[in-house]
Amino acid sequence: MNSLRLAGGLLLSLWPASLTAQLSEVRPGVIGSYAASDAYRAGAGVTLGYAPARIAYVGVRYIYHFGSTSQATDDTGTFDVTDRTQLFGVDLGLEFPVGAMELVIGGTLGVVRFSQRVEPTGSTGEAASSDIGTGFVAAPLALLHVRVGPIMLVPQVTWYFAGDPDFRWQVDHSGPAASLAIVLPIETDRIRY
Repeated sequence: MNSLRLAGGLLLSLWPASLTAQLSEVRPGVIGSYAASDAYRAGAGVTLGYAPARIAYVGVRYIYHFGSTSQATDDTGTFDVTDRTQLFGVDLGLEFPVGAMELVIGGTLGVVRFSQRVEPTGSTGEAASSDIGTGFVAAPLALLHVRVGPIMLVPQVTWYFAGDPDFRWQVDHSGPAASLAIVLPIETDRIRY
């Protein structure tokens, strides 16, 4: 009898959160991100998503990545090189119920704006310079919407495939990223039976 209760409890824990209706939701939120590539590193931004009938997901995101600074040397001297990025993306995916959560499998398409500031560290005779480069980005994406009271926590994993900007110093422009969004779901429609 205990194994029957255990199986029933497991089944109930995997049952979708809403048994009465599927909701369409608007999901505004804030996002924190960390990417392994030097041009990205830690970042923060905003996200806005829409889940029609909780079967599909479409959203937009903006993330400013704080990048990193490293020293580079060539025949003209030693320089502090600071790389940063801004990501403007559109998220598209399918949403699957996983117990009381929703899993979104899809991708992000958009543009990434790279910036590189080069400052000499000694008396090289060169002035500081800045370059801007823009490239297309495509990223497979997995999101898990976890309801916690009135909000949703949304851990995300992705891999950025971005164009290589033509800068004086090479930029590490592609790689894995992990993010966490805090979202406020707002019901927009309910399917009545």
